[in-house]
Amino acid sequence: MKKIMLIKSFVQKNKLLLILAVISMSLLVSGCTDNTNKTVGTDNTLADVKLQIAGSTTVLPVAEECARAFMEKHPGSRIFVSGGGSSHGVKAVADGTVDIGTASRDLKSSETDSHLDLVAHGVAKDGVAVIVHPSNPITDLTMEQLQGIYTGTITNWKEVGGTDSGIMVVTREEGSGTRDCFEQAVMKPIKAEITDHGIIQDSNGKTRATVAGSAQAIGFISLGYVNSDVSALRLDGIEPTVESVVDSSYAISRTLWMISNGNPDSSEQAFLDFVLGDEGQRIVEDVHFIPVN
Repeated sequence: MKKIMLIKSFVQKNKLLLILAVISMSLLVSGCTDNTNKTVGTDNTLADVKLQIAGSTTVLPVAEECARAFMEKHPGSRIFVSGGGSSHGVKAVADGTVDIGTASRDLKSSETDSHLDLVAHGVAKDGVAVIVHPSNPITDLTMEQLQGIYTGTITNWKEVGGTDSGIMVVTREEGSGTRDCFEQAVMKPIKAEITDHGIIQDSNGKTRATVAGSAQAIGFISLGYVNSDVSALRLDGIEPTVESVVDSSYAISRTLWMISNGNPDSSEQAFLDFVLGDEGQRIVEDVHFIPVN
């Protein structure tokens, strides 16, 4: 009988140990599963990022390069970027046809009044450079001279110290953020409109190409688009550079925006965090704009 009691006691003790071991293993496995799911979930969230972005042709290089780098870093994500102009970007995100709109001007009161949920996120700084053909001897204009050219009261280059030749004014289309910035800085102080006799182009690239193709032309483009095809003029003696935009000594500057409809969802926030992070802001510099930091 004593032997039987000892056997029962041994079995009961070992059964208890076995139960404790099973519970411990269950907790360990459960913990591992939770951690694994969190990691996979995070990766899947980024891999599942699907965004449509449209708007300003000025912001286009920033959006395109950041989208490329983001997709390279997070395979499986898909970000589609297009232009169309700042007003198009604002309208598209407000209407819900894109996830993020881009603009190279501030939101207008008419836009924020009609669409109360729009949220603008500053992603870069920029200047608007006044450009001429490289053969043009003019290197500097005063603000007054620039205003005269764009109102149409100055029509010959000899009136501002250049050759005896007519001035071909090149401007941007209505709704362009670059045009809006130019108008706010140059035309609004004298309460004037841009001449109706100018050639209208619908992008920075087309404006640059038009000026590069005519010795008599003058235009304005984003500082990030200036290259050796054109010559950027000093304005009141101040050259359009990163430094002069940052210290506000150059008169025509602005913030570049990415706009969400309401607070960004997880996909939109992931992309905005990337753009505003170290890698995104290096891309901003690489495409010749100015980091917001």
